Order: sequence, then C-alpha cells, then structure tokens
Amino acid sequence: MPVDLESSSTTALVEVAFSVGFEELHRMLRYELDDLRDQKYARFPNDEEKAPHKPFIEAPDGVLVALPSASPITNIRRWFSSEDGSGLVQVQRNWFARNWRVTRPDTSNGAVIPYPGYASLRSDFAESLQGLIDFADATGLGEFKPLQCEISYRFQLPAEGLWNGPGELDRVAGMFSANRGSYLPDMEAMRIITQYAMADEAGKRRGRLYGRLETGAAEDGSHFLILTMFARGTPGGHRPEDVYSFQDEGQQWIVNGLRELLTPEALAWYDLG
Repeated sequence: MPVDLESSSTTALVEVAFSVGFEELHRMLRYELDDLRDQKYARFPNDEEKAPHKPFIEAPDGVLVALPSASPITNIRRWFSSEDGSGLVQVQRNWFARNWRVTRPDTSNGAVIPYPGYASLRSDFAESLQGLIDFADATGLGEFKPLQCEISYRFQLPAEGLWNGPGELDRVAGMFSANRGSYLPDMEAMRIITQYAMADEAGKRRGRLYGRLETGAAEDGSHFLILTMFARGTPGGHRPEDVYSFQDEGQQWIVNGLRELLTPEALAWYDLG
C-alpha cells in the first residue's frame, strides 16, 4: 500500500487531482460529450464548458513536449461536477482528469470535510476513467492509448501563529535559512518551483516530481502559503493499470517528498507528519 497522509486529520490538503493524456479521440465532438455525460457521469449534474487544457509529456532530457492534438481549436473541455462541487470530472479529446476538492465545511458540525484517503480517491479515478474507456469503445470513438499521467496534491498553509509573513518561511520550508543578512528587508512575496527526477530502483527515469510554493494574502491581511506537489511521467504501457501504477508511484513521491520539503515543526503544526 502507498504511504498516505492521515485520512481524517489534516485540514491543509484542499485538492487532489488524477489525470491522463492519451492519443486524441478525433471523433469526440460536442454531441458525443453530451452522450458521455448522460450515460456515464449522471451523478455529476453540473456541466460547464472550459477552454481546453494543454497537457505536457515529460521528455528524459528535461524538455516538456506538448501532448499532440490535431485540432486544438475545437478540442472542447467539459467539467462535470457533483452537487456540492467536491467531485469533478474533466474530459476533452486527448485528456481526462478526476478531482477531489474541499468546497465547504460540513454544515452539521462546522468541521472541514476530511480527506477521504488515497485508496478511495484512486478508486474514484479508476471508475471514472473506465467510464470514458467503455464509452469510447462502445461508440467506436477509438482505443484508449495513454501517453502521460499525472497526480497532484494542493495544500493551503495559513500562518495561524506558526509564522507571521513571508520573512519567516524558514519555519515552514527547509529550503529557507533563518540566518539572513542585514541589508534586505523581510521578503514581501515569493513563488518558487522545484523539480526532481523520479527514477526506479534500476535508475531508469520514470518522470518528474515538482513542488510549487507561493505566498498569498487574504483580504483581512492574513498570510498563507499554497503548496502544490505533482508527479508527471509516461506510463509503462497502454493499459489503464499502467496509468494507475505510475500514479501510485507518484503519490509516494509526493507524500515522502512533502515530509522532506516542510520542516518538522510545520509538519506537526499542519497535521501532515
């Protein structure tokens, strides 16, 4: 079993997303997406049309290659979301995603809706993706051939007494030192992206782990950090199981990487240890 965060403790985790890019299903047009919604995603009644997502494939030499699309102008992306907005399915002709999002507190007791755990979210993704695969097969739209897969976790880390502003990020992230010089004032804002090669036990590159950390401030002047960690790479084959296998590996990189990226103090403060 993959490592995981505590399934019901942390309130810092606000979104988890699974996605897969695949060879374009050229005949999937607006009406086919309507039928897909009606046949496979009826439990996601909210329907929105968005600009197409532009996914990338991780190349071994570090270059990001755009996922092929023969007709990007008419490549419609649809959002099918649950009544409360916490569940989201995103579909376009060459990309699919399943998101879990924190949307509002549980109105019965005021508590934040808990993270359901990786196993539950992975099962939701597999079920939703299989719906697309079955639909494409039954309607002759084409064969599912995955080209890249990704998993991401997004955290919101409010100051809440642990730190008072961007100048005290050494208490949150290990990459910052508390020993600053005397010339520069406290940092006003920050956005940083880190990148790590993911390799298997034989040393073969599997993909990359990214960490994006940026500061934010609410209208009341309170500070928070947004930390997004995502793993992206190429599946080992063309089966759905190959997609899930990479995402299992990526999830372990994310959780273990999080525990090295943040300080022990921050891990304890945000219940992420």
